[in-house]
Amino acid sequence: MNPLRLAAVLALSITTSFAVALAEPSPSQLETSGIQAMGAGEYEQAESVFRELIELRPDSFVGHYNLGAALSMQGDGSGAVNAISAAITLGFSDITQIKRDPDLVSFRETAFFGELVANWQALVEARRLNDFESIKPLIRRHLEARTDDQLKIELLSAHDQIATDQAHAELLMLADWSYGHLFSSIGKPGAIEDHPWVMVVLPDRAGFAKWAITVFGPGVKGNISSVGGAYEHQKRRLVAQDLGATLRHEFIHVLHWRDMNRLGQAHAPWIQEGLASLVEDYDIINGKLVPVASWRTNIVQRMSERHRMPSIEALASTPMQAFTSKRPLAKYAQARTIMLYLLDHDQLGAFYTTYTNEYATDPTGISALEHVLGKEIDSIEKDFRSWVEQLETVPETGSDLVATLGIEIETGTGDGVVVKGLAGNARSRTGLRLGSVITAINNHPTRDLFELIRILGQYKPGETVTLYHRRGKVHSESEVTLLAR
Repeated sequence: MNPLRLAAVLALSITTSFAVALAEPSPSQLETSGIQAMGAGEYEQAESVFRELIELRPDSFVGHYNLGAALSMQGDGSGAVNAISAAITLGFSDITQIKRDPDLVSFRETAFFGELVANWQALVEARRLNDFESIKPLIRRHLEARTDDQLKIELLSAHDQIATDQAHAELLMLADWSYGHLFSSIGKPGAIEDHPWVMVVLPDRAGFAKWAITVFGPGVKGNISSVGGAYEHQKRRLVAQDLGATLRHEFIHVLHWRDMNRLGQAHAPWIQEGLASLVEDYDIINGKLVPVASWRTNIVQRMSERHRMPSIEALASTPMQAFTSKRPLAKYAQARTIMLYLLDHDQLGAFYTTYTNEYATDPTGISALEHVLGKEIDSIEKDFRSWVEQLETVPETGSDLVATLGIEIETGTGDGVVVKGLAGNARSRTGLRLGSVITAINNHPTRDLFELIRILGQYKPGETVTLYHRRGKVHSESEVTLLAR
């Protein structure tokens, strides 16, 4: 055991630029060939490939970790220690993977491994502090920060205190719902003790643009608004442009990845994205979060009506690259709607449990569907399509509404929609001004236009609602009687 090496790993000093720290290189041909060599037992060849990969991407922990595995399989425990130490220093933070990786047997026989396990909590804390400092440049001023030991997240926000507290409260609510319906194992006391902290970042527009260009490339510069955010699992960073659907979606990814790490599984894309999309739209019914039909289920209805909806089997076998690049709106919509279907049949939790238990034999999830629903997939498909036809069609535009606020609005900066027009007596009638941001209706968040229109679609002309809004940092509420469109 080399105590100096362990101390260096625990120090985790910040030595790279912000751009390098956030960069997520795409899988390369070198990675693929190296993994193939490992699978074939050609460990010397794999070592050579991973050393070449490190030369090309010295700031990525991927090459270092894989090099450690290749050296370990050759019985070179000392070399594996050097490589795994480098990987940890560069951000690798999954001790569970180190403990169970069959390629790290020789590494686990070293004294360094024992010291690493004994000092893991200190390393996790050092990584938290490092990541916090490295992400702060996304928020240039007025930083609101929350440390949540229960969720093991650092919340960094460019929004004001009230909006940040509301976002934090919603994350807690989402976690409670997820633990109750899906990821019960990671909701238990001490379950995520060895897990790294996750940085949840809600930047201003400039900070978000900086992050988006770094992650998605300069081509996104002219269309930043099309990027809602993302969870970068390798970096344990969630960045969201809004406090609504995007934040909810990506936070479920955080929890799901924690559970997948616990299980040593990488779930099918339709399951990952279906579960994350499920909480984008919800109502609070009898004090409980209930996912509901949304603009995504409208898409599925239209696909079904036009006979353009792929089969569930086709969706389940779609790899991630195709899932996110070929008609992604349709795929996300169908995946969410299947999860809503399972929830409506009170089988969502049973499906997830069965899927994780049967993952080794069927990673697509089809057999789990058949198991919990007690039908062959063809019968499930038929029943699902009939169920879709009965779904409520949700308003998507102002012209779909029967009751309105009688004002002009547009997309805001993440915490609500902005008032851009007040005709007649609208100012005195609503208590709003030009530039006011509507953050909620009857205590339900309205972070974007889709959300506000869906909520308004539940009311009729003449009904009174409570608007929550802010102007600058001043938060107010007012009672408003809805008008006929």
